Amino acid sequence: MPITARQRQVYDFISRFIEVNRQPPTIAEIGKQFKMSSSASVHSILSTLEREGLIKRIPNVSRGIEVVTQETSNGGYEIPLLGAVAAGQPIEAILTDDTVSVPRDMIGHGRTFALRVRGDSMIEENIQDGDIIIVASQGTAENGQMVVALIDGTYATVKKFYREPEFIRLEPANPQFKPIFIKTPERIQIQGVVRGLIRKFSQPAVSGQ
Repeated sequence: MPITARQRQVYDFISRFIEVNRQPPTIAEIGKQFKMSSSASVHSILSTLEREGLIKRIPNVSRGIEVVTQETSNGGYEIPLLGAVAAGQPIEAILTDDTVSVPRDMIGHGRTFALRVRGDSMIEENIQDGDIIIVASQGTAENGQMVVALIDGTYATVKKFYREPEFIRLEPANPQFKPIFIKTPERIQIQGVVRGLIRKFSQPAVSGQ
């Protein structure tokens, strides 16, 4: 049974909290984040996430939540497909409840997620419109890494990352597109570094064979 948007938001919050703080949140911290005054409401959502195999809970431990990596029957791992990201002009991040199966070697040490690419500004990096990129969630990047960046807390884009002395440059891989220059570092949040790519090939029917 698919989880609700709110349950997915709680799951994503737990995953991000663990990455940033190296420990899971408490019931109270989850309740505060989502303005739930009743701990029973939080417990209800956590029970659903546990039943769906997304988390494990250790009884009687205040920070006893573990995120479970989803392994599929074909040896791949299920990761969340969080929506679309622009390889072109930044577009708003869209959350979905879909998942995709990826090979084990594409899974990062922390949270890993997928995004569908819209646009062709990264075409010279072999990323085409409609491709799915696999992203290892992290808040920093090295120069030259391909990142998913959130600008002004609203707009997501995939670009090559470069930190210059006076600004951050988000560089496309298509000469028809211009780089994005950001002089105020607070305007940009690195969401993660691109680790891989999934492309669904549509094979045309071949006759006469």
